[in-house]
Amino acid sequence: MKKKIIWILVSLVMGLSLVIASCAPKEAAKEKEVGKATVVTGEEKTVAEKVAEEKPEILPPEVPKYGGTYTYIGADIRGFDPVKFLTMDCTANHFVCGYAMMGDWTKGPAGTNEIDWNNGFVGRSDVWAGNFAESWEIPDQNTIIFHVRKGIKFQNKAPVNGRELTAYDFEYSWNRAWFAPGAYHPTSVDKDAIPTSIKAIDKYTLEIKAPAKQLGIVWLLTGAMAWIYPHEVIDVYGDMTDWHNLVGAGPFMLADYVPGASVTYTKNPTYWEHDPFHPENQLPYLDTVRALIIPDLSTQLAALRTGKVDKMASISWENGELLLKQCPDLKYVVKFGGATFLWGRLDKPELPFKDIRVRQALNIAINKQEIIDDYYNGHAVMLGWPYLPTSSYAPWYTPLEEMPEEVQMLYKYDPEKAKQLLKDAGYPQGFKTKVQCSSVDVDFLSMIREYLLKVNVDMVIEPLEPSIFTSVLRARKHDEIIYKFGTLHWPARFLEVRKESFDDHSFFESTTTREWYNTITANYWKPDVVDPILKKYGPFVLGQAIGIWLPVPETYIMWWPWVQNYHGEQMMGFTQVEFHTRYIWIDTALKKSMGY
Repeated sequence: MKKKIIWILVSLVMGLSLVIASCAPKEAAKEKEVGKATVVTGEEKTVAEKVAEEKPEILPPEVPKYGGTYTYIGADIRGFDPVKFLTMDCTANHFVCGYAMMGDWTKGPAGTNEIDWNNGFVGRSDVWAGNFAESWEIPDQNTIIFHVRKGIKFQNKAPVNGRELTAYDFEYSWNRAWFAPGAYHPTSVDKDAIPTSIKAIDKYTLEIKAPAKQLGIVWLLTGAMAWIYPHEVIDVYGDMTDWHNLVGAGPFMLADYVPGASVTYTKNPTYWEHDPFHPENQLPYLDTVRALIIPDLSTQLAALRTGKVDKMASISWENGELLLKQCPDLKYVVKFGGATFLWGRLDKPELPFKDIRVRQALNIAINKQEIIDDYYNGHAVMLGWPYLPTSSYAPWYTPLEEMPEEVQMLYKYDPEKAKQLLKDAGYPQGFKTKVQCSSVDVDFLSMIREYLLKVNVDMVIEPLEPSIFTSVLRARKHDEIIYKFGTLHWPARFLEVRKESFDDHSFFESTTTREWYNTITANYWKPDVVDPILKKYGPFVLGQAIGIWLPVPETYIMWWPWVQNYHGEQMMGFTQVEFHTRYIWIDTALKKSMGY
């Protein structure tokens, strides 16, 4: 019955959001009045009470406020047990369970702004803080030690019933993450780099032994991407595939889940963490967090306009501009969308992409500045991969004007030089090729095709239904060229330049990048080792022209002013979307005063 009621409510929300186009406070207030029933309470309210209701006290936004519900547009959950489903797909675990380490809130926009927390930790080892582990150490090249924070309690839910979390829970969860059949973690490192032992030394100390070659990656993947949960759940139920069985020590508890409609979390009253800027305040501030799963984009936008949801991310620049005209009270940050390029296979000798001159020609045959000006109306950046021009990537980013000439050349439109390069490579008459893409990308690629035709390269577009395209993408079964994203969340993994990586769609490999990768993975916790390599990696990989580099468009994250202590954070850590919710608060009085 509860699920049915929630489903009806969600359906009403979506229906209302379709028919209400305006977001002016007076209109919203009118809508509320029309739908309000008269309630007889049996006693008259005083004038003071009525005034208080009409004019609620509005506190400054920097004052923390407890209570309220935060609603955002989310995605459906694909699984709950990280060894039964892909770890990154178990998104409810971000709220309910927890990690040894977490993204450091004080280093984001709320504090020193060393990282914007828009794209996760982006591979920076200097932005982690202790979570369930108070601290950690790496005494030698084969050993990692985590010191467990004392006094953390699991949520007061059967079969765990609020007992203390200890190093033995680390041991159980991490052995399952690394060694259970179907687990993700052993696939994320070389086969000879998997931990050799994970064991609790005592109640509050956990030791990991692992080969030196990728000790840094083992440290990060275990400490910041392997959830801690109680063994009793698996003992009793066998696994955590049923959402009712999910128990952890995180800031929220999973209260309800309606597949394809909504996910609801409630506050964990025994959560250990305090606000680092208001240390007297126990987190979280919110009573409830609700994710609405709304597939239709127009319905999503209407839900934001009418205040049915408090925040929405990944808004295109076109819709962002329109929303700002319709709803000037909305707050926002501008970030960047996916860095999506064309990747030609270098491993097939019969294809022309093996020759770097061909790859250079294809790059300079496309007028990228014209795409920025006319297609994106100025809402795009020329250089946005492998690093974006944001605070997150600042240790490694080099502006285009400071890049080597062979890199700068790739961003300048020069069709005559492109023809000469093709001629020098043995293609004086050009050639015919094929690109495979998702069906939603046909219009954009048709524009790219017109540019290439001017240098006698005929790129035939083969659109694929999205699910089929995904299969081709993940299996790397494209015939010649594929149009797909470039990874940004963790550049130090060198995902596009290692042949064994399923993100290396050009099948590029070099001794230079391999040596850099080996050095980084063995020393990942050492920024003084990692940062100089990644600084060199950007110019190197761009100069190899393993993709046809294209402008990266801007997108918006938007929220209403009643969502406070929020600055546009989206992902704190690996894939921890909305992980920041334990720090934000809702000003319900302000929301009411604005007519919502």
